[in-house]
Amino acid sequence: MSHLKNMWVFWVLALSCVAILYTLLMYHSVGFPKHHIYNRYVFDSPDDFEGFDNVSGTGDGCYIVPNIIHFVRFDQPKFLFTDAVCVLAALKNQKPEKIYFHTNSEKFEGRYWDVIMSTPGAKDVIELKNTAIPDNIFGQSFNTGFWKWHASDITRLKILMRYGGIYLDNDAYIVKSLNKFRAYEMTVSWQDALPTQINNQVIVAHKNARFLREWLWTYKGHYISTIWYYNAGIRPVEEVLSKRPELVHRGSRRFSEYPGVGAMLYLDHSGKWRNHYAIHLYVNHMSSLLWRNWSTIATYPIVFNETNVHLYDVNFRDMVYDVFPFKATIPQDANLEYDNRDLTRAEIQSRLKWKYSYLELKARISSHYSTERTHSISSTIKAEKVEKMTFYGNSTSREDFYKPVFSSTW
Repeated sequence: MSHLKNMWVFWVLALSCVAILYTLLMYHSVGFPKHHIYNRYVFDSPDDFEGFDNVSGTGDGCYIVPNIIHFVRFDQPKFLFTDAVCVLAALKNQKPEKIYFHTNSEKFEGRYWDVIMSTPGAKDVIELKNTAIPDNIFGQSFNTGFWKWHASDITRLKILMRYGGIYLDNDAYIVKSLNKFRAYEMTVSWQDALPTQINNQVIVAHKNARFLREWLWTYKGHYISTIWYYNAGIRPVEEVLSKRPELVHRGSRRFSEYPGVGAMLYLDHSGKWRNHYAIHLYVNHMSSLLWRNWSTIATYPIVFNETNVHLYDVNFRDMVYDVFPFKATIPQDANLEYDNRDLTRAEIQSRLKWKYSYLELKARISSHYSTERTHSISSTIKAEKVEKMTFYGNSTSREDFYKPVFSSTW
């Protein structure tokens, strides 16, 4: 009897071991990928991060930062073309669980907002968060001239302290997934070439990251309202990171930006942009960053739209082509074939080739010329009706060039 009992215990233990082994194998191979397990690491307060290694991160690839993207938009209900391009890049390349727009606008509007919301999956992840514009920090009033910029600097820190996630400037373009940085307590762009300052256009952080509180605290009693970027980028290094660099993971020059990024975007067509994780587009700084035009008709500074961008055979144009859903809507005509479909890059260039090459040639000959409306330029663009256009050197009439090449907006 004792022998039978021992055998029964043996088989129970053996089967239990097999079950445990099977569960472990499934855990590591199929059922629960390790990089999706958040509760393996618990950081309920900044103190819990003491001793955390921001060089190696979690070490096993586990993400501790939520896949939520944050944009801040104060008094900006209407989207620019470049704004839409950056949101579309975030949707495509980061595939976030949520995109939060923190704004004081009741709703967004305009053609580019419509493009964003018509993108498959966008409505499922985009949410507007009602956010008031702060007018002070620790009782110190913001500079009137820099008010919205300094208010945004503060707001992004408080947002990350509440939710955690990925903060992006409205002109920050995600090239490829930032997921690897979600395994760190906090990542900022802090480069060896610029050791005295950090950049805050792209930030990846856990909501309890220690440096978020330290960064915000540097404003107390030391807000300098007359200097645009001192509190946002320079003082945090002087007061905190120069003494405790271990509080952040240092994003390299490929993380968001670096000296010379303006020329790489707008005066180069090497494809180097693809080596980055994210890029700050500097759309409001072209005058200070660019020292020449791309061509006689592709000049800077420029407010890009979905028509004039084709003139600029540069890296930025390829970035646009990678995410923006170009469409052509041609008026119905009994004698013309027409379509309403997404165009490939080759089709776009084919349709616009005549118009742009013709203007380039004319610009080289003279800065004073005009062209009359014409039809049926070639068999490849027979469906287009080329806009009547006048081009007078550097006069305001030059803006007529930027009308859409098709008869209706696309």
